[in-house]
Amino acid sequence: MGIEMNKTMKAVVKYDNVAGATEIRDVPIPEPGPSDVLVKVAFIGVCGTDPHMHRNLTSFKINVPLILGHEFAGTIVKAGSEVQGWKSGDRITSETHADYCGVCPLCRSNQYHLCRERKGFGFHIDGAFAGYVKVPSRILHKVPDNVSLREASLTEPLCVAYKSVVCNSLVRPGDTVAVIGPGPIGMLCIKMAQICGASEIIAIGTSGDENRLKQSLSYGATMALDSSKEDVAAKIKSLGDCYGADLVVDTAGASQALALSLDIVRPAGQITRIGWGPKPVGFTLDPMIAKSVTVQGHFSHTWDVWEKCLVLMSKGQADLKPLITHELPIDQWEYAFELIESRKAMKVVLTPIDE
Repeated sequence: MGIEMNKTMKAVVKYDNVAGATEIRDVPIPEPGPSDVLVKVAFIGVCGTDPHMHRNLTSFKINVPLILGHEFAGTIVKAGSEVQGWKSGDRITSETHADYCGVCPLCRSNQYHLCRERKGFGFHIDGAFAGYVKVPSRILHKVPDNVSLREASLTEPLCVAYKSVVCNSLVRPGDTVAVIGPGPIGMLCIKMAQICGASEIIAIGTSGDENRLKQSLSYGATMALDSSKEDVAAKIKSLGDCYGADLVVDTAGASQALALSLDIVRPAGQITRIGWGPKPVGFTLDPMIAKSVTVQGHFSHTWDVWEKCLVLMSKGQADLKPLITHELPIDQWEYAFELIESRKAMKVVLTPIDE
């Protein structure tokens, strides 16, 4: 499988760190280095962070001009001269860690996702809202034969959920787990809690989440609560021994979500916080001390987690198909962003435009 390297491709480019500075552009197809592969993109998942970057609502600056997109799967079309174990035609998905130093204490202890030199696809290095993407071979993962590339493009959010619930939290059979935010990450955290054996899994949303809350009940939640219509804390504290949730997973990130987490978690329980919330919380954290609560921040994933998640997908234990509600070509990226922000879509995947 070959490609003319002097050709261009259509890509979604964020070209300035101001709101709305994103457009479709013709850009050169990247040339892989000695340890890289060139991947023909099949599907790209739209993350909730992507429209935030388009609107310049993130707390960080990105290296513009930059191709967005960090959730993807595709097929290798060219391998660098030093690449071993990968060849043209291989079906792959990739981690988001486009670069990291590999020698610092964090990298050497399998915490390279926290490396100071880490650069992510679609944030610091050109991503996959395009026809092709250049990927270091060290972060590639083989897509099992019985898993579609469409599903495999969502491996990354599944890995976020796995790392946060399975690796960074404690869930035991009989536990009560509350998940705040019934978006894609929240849904996948619900699925992970179910796999870990939690007996009560409560999805918590608010006004506008009605369809998502309904879907959560078919994806592993045993109860769905709308915080805009009912007293969530009273309901959760009425369950079991009436002390609250053993684990609260906050995928929303807003200060109100943290306040609710502290209210509904049981004494000596755990809060795992995934959602970003750049604004000050604006309230006392003393309940965390009074209850002796463990609050765990979570970010990203590692190589071993990707391999486990691909096994879950291949065995049918984590079915991602129900989460994909829309499929659009990349020239409809703006509509895709609107669907995500309005919560009319659960997960949107984009497809490249043929030249």
